[in-house]
Amino acid sequence: MKRFFSALLSLGLLTLACSDASEVSQVELDPTDIQLVNRLIPFDDCKDVLGHLKEEAMERVGPYGLDNTGFPIWIGLQEGVVRSEIAVMDSAPAVTMAAEESVAYDSGSASSGSSEEINFTGTNVQELGVDEPDIIKTDGERILVINRGLLSHFAVNGGNGSLTSQIAIGDDFYGYELFIHDEKAFLFANGGGYSILPMIEGSAEEDTDFFGCGFYQPQTRIVEIDLSDPFNLEITSEMTITGNYLSARLVGSTIRMAVNSAPNQLEWVYPSNPGSEERATRFNKELIQETTIEDWVPSFQLSSNGSIETGQLIPCDKLHKPDAFSGFDVLSVLSFNINSGLTSGDGVAVLASGQTVYSSLDRFFIATTKWVDTDMSEDDFGIWTETYTTDVHGFAIGLNEPAEYVASGSVNGTLLNQFSMDEHDGYLRIVTTTGSPWSEQNRSESQLIVMEEQGKSLVQVGQVGGLGKGESLYSVRLLDDVGFAVTFRQIDPFYVIDLSDPVNPEVVGELKIPGFSTYLHPVDENIVLGIGQNADDQGRVLGLKVSSFDVSDPSNPVETSTWVLDNANSVAEYDHRAFQMRERLAVLPVQNWSNAEQNGAVLLDVTDDGKLQETGFVSHEVRDDVKITDCEVLDTEILIGTNVEFLAQEEWNEDYGTHIQLCESSDRGGYGSDYCDVLPVEQLDDYLGAFADDLIEIIGAGPTDRLEQCWPSDPRWDLQIQRSFFIEDSLWTMSVGRLQSNDVSDSNDPGQLPVISIIPVPRIIPVP
Repeated sequence: MKRFFSALLSLGLLTLACSDASEVSQVELDPTDIQLVNRLIPFDDCKDVLGHLKEEAMERVGPYGLDNTGFPIWIGLQEGVVRSEIAVMDSAPAVTMAAEESVAYDSGSASSGSSEEINFTGTNVQELGVDEPDIIKTDGERILVINRGLLSHFAVNGGNGSLTSQIAIGDDFYGYELFIHDEKAFLFANGGGYSILPMIEGSAEEDTDFFGCGFYQPQTRIVEIDLSDPFNLEITSEMTITGNYLSARLVGSTIRMAVNSAPNQLEWVYPSNPGSEERATRFNKELIQETTIEDWVPSFQLSSNGSIETGQLIPCDKLHKPDAFSGFDVLSVLSFNINSGLTSGDGVAVLASGQTVYSSLDRFFIATTKWVDTDMSEDDFGIWTETYTTDVHGFAIGLNEPAEYVASGSVNGTLLNQFSMDEHDGYLRIVTTTGSPWSEQNRSESQLIVMEEQGKSLVQVGQVGGLGKGESLYSVRLLDDVGFAVTFRQIDPFYVIDLSDPVNPEVVGELKIPGFSTYLHPVDENIVLGIGQNADDQGRVLGLKVSSFDVSDPSNPVETSTWVLDNANSVAEYDHRAFQMRERLAVLPVQNWSNAEQNGAVLLDVTDDGKLQETGFVSHEVRDDVKITDCEVLDTEILIGTNVEFLAQEEWNEDYGTHIQLCESSDRGGYGSDYCDVLPVEQLDDYLGAFADDLIEIIGAGPTDRLEQCWPSDPRWDLQIQRSFFIEDSLWTMSVGRLQSNDVSDSNDPGQLPVISIIPVPRIIPVP
């Protein structure tokens, strides 16, 4: 709960209060006044780590666990007994396994992926040469799509393609994203489950003052896929890690990923009434004293080549602590060489809670959240938010080398997203926002801070502040010697920042226009695109807006052109990977709030003078295809008057459009655009208990059959475009249930582009 509270706070600090002030202030720094920030201190061994964690935990433990995590909700139990002795976890918890390079601007964002033979674009990324994982990837000859734990492989040739194979990765994890490199794919996801602790056992003579509690144990999953046979994808290895996956980057053939791991959930004793808090605190302190290193640090389980390896994820001598206490989470940076396959990885870690990840070609930075004392007073909390600082930890990432810790620093305020950080010529530039979102004085403002590595410290050497006083920061883009920022209250101040002198950054230009941009994309050294929302003079949003900014004169930025679509938005507003650009042709997914016929992707050509011209449109239209399945759709009327009649009346109620179909092992499943959940007959006992046999007999199901529960989805939602990329003269677009290619060889008008091919993306694996 504490980590959730911290994350919520960090997000809330970005929803800033507003005022009328918008002055930009240049901050003068006296080198004699520069304070060396905290550096990380390495631990000697596991004994050193454990001693430190126990000491910090003893200071913060209370009747609700660490620092009163869990909130004091009084639950009076009618029955139960006090546990007379604290159960000690003497081993690590089990880890459950779940079965043409398009460069818009050479110092800005680029699409990753290149080929000497095939002209194609890849994922839109922040830094050229630093690939980012996504839900779809291509190398120009194949397309990989991950959807609900199902990986689909498509062989493509220009605008033509076909599904060659699918493999189930597992839907018990979520947020899958992937890399593709040569003949391998690596997938990353989050998952976990709830563990329910039993009622506390002990002497029946003791009072019923305490109760057990369930907890959620998050896990990170990494899966390596062999792509050498496109008709038979194979999982070659997989690993689970205790903790949450944050993000990953691919440079060359080396993957770096960040995982945030909380301590393993201890069996805290919680009081059932205020009068038993003192006793609960005493028991919880005893529990801390008896913990082992396995209770605090993340573990892993690696399955590869038929063998299983388990252990501690990060060696204790690779674990560091900040000078100031930053919580009990372990923030790990792991390195994997794709050519060597998935291993336990070379790792380095920090005792802190990670949030935002940024990577250049040689540095990997993670911004961390602060530890929040949940029992602080309201007044203290207000002061705390006004003075909030963010710690940033930097790691060196030489080519094909494991990450190594290099330096740490602190900055005032909070970060918006990964684009708030940028490394150039040995300097880290960070844009932060200070001020409390609950402040009535509207004292929020943003600033750019320049930091330099000095020993093990990131030291502030330059700063310019006063960006958007009383306004929220909506977007940032930092390039080589220039930066851009957008703040918003009622109008959009677009700032141009001169970064050529890192010690003296300077805001040199400002433009105020209606609306705001949430994503900024450089086209060339003179033109920057802004994607966001149009707004009226009162700040009320009106719909999607694309702005072209001419920054050839940094002191006088000009909005040269706009493209608007009323009552609409775009995935690219909050996920830069949804934006695509080849040369000067931009592709932008659009979703209309009131007119589904305008859902699709618009093509915008950016002329040399910054004019925006719509040159085409792509939509995934609803088709009247017959819903085909090899399965038998069950008539729920056969259940009326039987022991399982309740299924027909409740779960299988046709009023909701749901239906159940019975499939043999060889049947093709799914049902058009409907969503279908699969339940093997052999698992019916887990859901229906004694009623399972009755149902099996009535419907005539065999032991190897399966049931699929399907419910309709609005195809207009399913067919909203999420991603796009170019292969030769074809534009490929992806929605939930479809891949589609359109001809862009002669796109010069705003009409629909000719369709080349449409390939459904099945949600259910057809069994051969």
